[in-house]
Amino acid sequence: MDSKNMAESAKLDLQNIDTIIDIKHNPVVSAFIESIKVVPFIGDLIDDSLESTLIDLQCKKQQQLLDVICNASTGTVTSDMVNDIEFIMSFAKIRNAVNKLSNGDKVKFYGNLLVNGYLSERDNISIDEFEEYLELVNTLSYRELEYLSFFKEFSDRYKGRLVYQNWKEFSKEFRDKFPNRDVCSVFKRLQRTGFISEVIETSDIEGETLFLDINSIGFETESDFSRFNEIVLSCH
Repeated sequence: MDSKNMAESAKLDLQNIDTIIDIKHNPVVSAFIESIKVVPFIGDLIDDSLESTLIDLQCKKQQQLLDVICNASTGTVTSDMVNDIEFIMSFAKIRNAVNKLSNGDKVKFYGNLLVNGYLSERDNISIDEFEEYLELVNTLSYRELEYLSFFKEFSDRYKGRLVYQNWKEFSKEFRDKFPNRDVCSVFKRLQRTGFISEVIETSDIEGETLFLDINSIGFETESDFSRFNEIVLSCH
C-alpha cells in the first residue's frame, strides 16, 4: 500500500474511533445547556440555537484534530498502530480534552502528542509519559506552550543555556514576538514544568556586614525538555 492510501486508511480508522465517541449527542453538552437554562434571568435568554452553536464548535475542533493527525501521518502509519488498544484509549482521552477547549488553538499540540507518541517510527510513548504530557498540555495555556517552543528553538543555538548577553538578545526577540509580556516573570512561572530553570549568580558583598548578593542572569533548559519538545511542540 502506498503512503497516500495508507494515510487514507489511517484516517478511516480514526473516523471509526470518532464514531464510537460521537460528540453530536454528547450528554455533557446537553447537560451544560440545561444547567444554564435554569439560571435566573440568563436562562430566559438562551435559545435553542446555542446547542447547535456548541455542537458546531465541537465538530470544528474535532476536525482540526483529525486534520493534524492525518496531515502529520505518513506512510509509516499501519493498521496495527491505530488498532492498538492503548492508542485508542489515548485517542479517547485527547478527544475528551479537545472537547473541553474554548477554542481550537491548542489542538495542534494534542495532535502532536498522538502522532509523535504513537504514529511515528520511534517506539511508542509510555503510558506514564503520555499521561504526564497530556496533563501539561491541559494545564498550560496555548501562549505558554508557544513560549516554551520559542525558548527551545532559540536556546538550541547556545546549547540550551541563555545567560548574560544571550539572555538579553533572547529577551529582545521575545518582546518583539510577544509584546507587553515581562520576560522574566513568564519564565519564572514556567519553571513549574520542570523543563527550564533560572540561572543564579551569587557573590559576597562586603560592608559593615557581609551578605550574599543573588542575581538572575538568565535561564537554561533541563534534559527532559528535549523529549517534550520532540513529542508535543514539534511538527514532524
